[in-house]
Amino acid sequence: MVICTACLILSIGVNGWQIEPLSINPMIGPSAETLIKVGAKQTSLIVQENEWFRLFSPMVLHAGIIHFVLNMVALWFIGYAVEMNHGFFAIAILFIVPAIGGTLLSALFLPEYISVGASGGIFGLIGACIADITTNWNLLFSKEVNISNDGQRFRNVKVLVWLLVDILLNVLIGLTPFVDNFTHLGGMVYGFLCALTKLERLSKSFFGVQKGFLSRFQNILVRLFGTILSIALILITFIVLIRSDGKRTPCKGCRYVSCVPFPFWAEYEDKWWYCDDCDNVEVEVRQNTMNQVYSSMNMTCPDDEIVLNIDLSVDAISDKAFLQKQLPKYCRENCDGIFAN
Repeated sequence: MVICTACLILSIGVNGWQIEPLSINPMIGPSAETLIKVGAKQTSLIVQENEWFRLFSPMVLHAGIIHFVLNMVALWFIGYAVEMNHGFFAIAILFIVPAIGGTLLSALFLPEYISVGASGGIFGLIGACIADITTNWNLLFSKEVNISNDGQRFRNVKVLVWLLVDILLNVLIGLTPFVDNFTHLGGMVYGFLCALTKLERLSKSFFGVQKGFLSRFQNILVRLFGTILSIALILITFIVLIRSDGKRTPCKGCRYVSCVPFPFWAEYEDKWWYCDDCDNVEVEVRQNTMNQVYSSMNMTCPDDEIVLNIDLSVDAISDKAFLQKQLPKYCRENCDGIFAN
């Protein structure tokens, strides 16, 4: 939490101590360019520029104040509970491994998206809680164990409901810019699998209820399954990622798992954010040497089609940074194909 707080302050500082408009960053935070500077996930930089630290750095960065507060509240309550019951080493594994695994999935399936957040690690802890509940289901909801305390079973049900509500809330947040549900849901899967191996279980025999050989053998298989599958999935996604070009996804429709254009009721050109690939278009610009105003540009659209001589003189733009921010708008106005092939 201390590291995440320091990184949020750093990102706002790098952004010139300014908060971007809600139309650019609805999380009340810095710009996309700033998030990239401080270590956000962007697949092209990971694969083409060998900036592998971006598989780790997003777990301590946040898109803005709203994103940060929600994640820190979740980390405090869920992380505290897991650490108190299973120790520091277990929670470190259950946070870091799912965070990296979720970022790998995000880098593979959402290569054009910039994303940050401790959510992958937090969802890893949520996945661990779900694994803890499912593997100890017969204890938590057993009439034999709770024979004189039905209220305890009801409290256990409430915990499960709150976990599900937290998952739903974070999935909705994952539909906004700079936050993605592949990191969320991928982290939860890895957290669940890691927990099958790392978490200590309380046997029914502790309460005088005997377990047979078949039940003990089943526990061993479950532990081995969690370890082997976690390692295999991370290796497979890593190999597929390094063999990709860092620009194209193996699943085009998967972008809608993590992005919904908003507001729903607004015209397309008036939405706050989109789910296309216009954020990373390439251009060649021409500038009037007399007044330094950009006169025209050639744009390479997301589908690699080139649009020549887009007129910029009407807008009278002379600031390079401002023009850079306007490129997605020009892409949507001039490109027929706004999705990468």
